[in-house]
Amino acid sequence: MEWLYQFSGSLGYHHPLHPPTVHLPIGMVIGAFIFHILATLRRSSQLEITARHCSTLALCALLPVAALGLLDWQHNYAGAWVFPIKMKLFLAGLLLVVLVICFMGQRRSTAGQRFRMVCYGLPLLLVAALGYFGGELVYGAPRKVVEAESADLQGGERLFRLNCGTCHPNGENAMKPALAPSRAPQLADDKTFLRYLRHPKARDGTETVMPAFPADKLSDGEAMQIRRYVLEGLRQK
Repeated sequence: MEWLYQFSGSLGYHHPLHPPTVHLPIGMVIGAFIFHILATLRRSSQLEITARHCSTLALCALLPVAALGLLDWQHNYAGAWVFPIKMKLFLAGLLLVVLVICFMGQRRSTAGQRFRMVCYGLPLLLVAALGYFGGELVYGAPRKVVEAESADLQGGERLFRLNCGTCHPNGENAMKPALAPSRAPQLADDKTFLRYLRHPKARDGTETVMPAFPADKLSDGEAMQIRRYVLEGLRQK
């Protein structure tokens, strides 16, 4: 599998292989539906033949396109069984079955108008669903990450106001105005920040006016939310 990606990379193409090719079966399915509608409206046998040819081309293109999708799945996602992948595999298999049945059925002169409408309409719905879950695979996860990060910042802001807001209103330092929390060296890393919260000490090791925050008052996770809010929320203000 890797040699294919290495070869495409040597040609200057470093993107997944599946997305550019997927437009062929999708386009043929859409074309088949449009030509069938036109054939029905204009009662044209030639347009109906064109619709059938588009459907046949979609069937021919589906297998190699699906194979490239499987390669991309293994190469880029390490075969992870994420939900959009499961749906794409199911829908692609269903689309293959529908196209095969329609191909065999339309070769018979007894195929009725209702059967042909199903043969062109159902694949259209399936490729629309495939496109949706393909978009979820590419764009859905980053969106969920952004939403989770936004919720995490909001939680950090709430914890900051609850535990730190008295001495640090609006991110300032009421005791020592020149030492804003967002520029504190105690924010260097998670361990340093957590150690300082549990046992507040000045740089020279002496006690400070800041009270200690034991784990039963502020958990490690809540402390990390506060640190992130100070770093990313307060510095943006």
